[in-house]
Formats: sequence, structure tokens, C-alpha cells
Amino acid sequence: MKVRRGWWTRVVVIVVAGLGLSWCAARAQNFLSQVVAPPLPDLPPTGAWCEVIMANAKWLVVQNAQKQQFPIAIDPEHVKQFLVRWPITARELTNEALVEAVGADLGSNTVQTDHVDVFLGADQTLVAPTARRTLPNNRPVTAIDPTFNRTMSPWDLDAQSTLYSWAFPVESGTMGIPERLHAVGNVLAVNPLQIGTLGNNVVTIVPGDPGEFTMTQVTYGSASFLQKGDIVFMTPTDVEPKSLVVQQLVLYKKIPKSQFAP
Repeated sequence: MKVRRGWWTRVVVIVVAGLGLSWCAARAQNFLSQVVAPPLPDLPPTGAWCEVIMANAKWLVVQNAQKQQFPIAIDPEHVKQFLVRWPITARELTNEALVEAVGADLGSNTVQTDHVDVFLGADQTLVAPTARRTLPNNRPVTAIDPTFNRTMSPWDLDAQSTLYSWAFPVESGTMGIPERLHAVGNVLAVNPLQIGTLGNNVVTIVPGDPGEFTMTQVTYGSASFLQKGDIVFMTPTDVEPKSLVVQQLVLYKKIPKSQFAP
């Protein structure tokens, strides 16, 4: 059988050209991975403490303990929730204030905790009055919660199975399992701290060891609150070429909000 020479020549040219394109594409991809897109940093699984080293109306740059620096664009796309914690004292509480506490249930509507959060004015939309008992592993979702993006089931079966080796709803306070209380309500008294919750219930909040609890006022965040040297706790979920994507960013201030001057 006679085969035309020109046909084979065209086949060889096409195959060689295809191999050449694949080789060039592989080289280009390897070059880009080494020069244009260096490896991105690993994200901490539950969050990280960082220091603010630069901030303006649109951008925030933070530095972690390993001296790694991360830019964060201050917009809803990159910061899903931005909150601030300001120091506050019990003397500044009024009956209009909402207080949130989570801790050991001592019975008689008494919760023992090491910290309480205070919400004033428009920031009270972050919480709602409640008094709910839970198992230790059923930690309720609070206003500031690094895991608040996680879907919580009524009994949190996965965590319960891990702790008790079986996935079966257990009533809190039974079988030797300690009970916890999550309470949010308006301030009724300061010493001792008492709040009024749903159903006209009164919950008393007492400190654990060493006999006192810390207290912060929680507000919505704003770029105007950011200053060099501030400490933030962030829970990043993604790394983009120009910015981290943060599920929750919590700014810790050293002075009360009433004393802050941008």
C-alpha cells in the first residue's frame, strides 16, 4: 500500500507541536508557582492572637507571634463579623444594660463564671434575653464565639459521642454530668450582680476563684477604633492573594469606650 509522504509529515508536525505546547505549559505553570504565587501560610484551626501594626479606613495589617504579617481588607466580604471588647466596671451598669454570662449552674438560678459581657444601646442586637441550661460540651453560641460559624445541633451529638462514647441525648444534671447555664438579661442589681431573663426569672451571677470576674463592654467594630499596638483575635477561613478572609475579628481595647478618642 502506498502512503503519501505529505500526510505523514503533517501528522508528525501536529504531534510535535502538541508535545511542545504541553511542555511549555508545564514549564510556565512551574515558573508561576515558584515566582508569582509563593506558598500561602497555613491558617490556624481555631483562631490566632495578633498585634495591629497598621490600620486605616480600608486596611488592617496584623502580626502574629511568629512575626508573620497579614493584610485584611476591612469590608463585609473579608471581615464577616467585627466586634470590640472594651473594659467596663460594675459601677457603670444601669438597668438598661444587657449582661451575658456562661458558667457552672450552682442551682437556684445562680451561674458561676470568670467573665461577663455587657451590651449597651444599639449593640444589644448582638444578644437576646435567655436562660438556658446545657451540658458542658454543648457550649452555647455567644456574641463572641470563634466557632459561631459552626452549625450547632440541639444536643451536639458529635461532641457528646467524643466525651461519653455514645451519641444519645443526656439530660443535663443527671448521671453525674455537671450542668451549665447560659443567661442574658437586663441588670436588676449590681452587688451581687443579678439579671432579669425570660419568664420574669432572676439569675444571680457570682465569680469563681479568685473571687472576681472580668467584665467587658461588647460593641460592633469600626475601622476608626483600630490603632497601632492594639491586640486582636481573629478566626480566618481563607487566604486570598491580597487579604485574609476572617469569619470573626475581635478587637481588644485597653480603655473604656467612654474614654476613647479616635
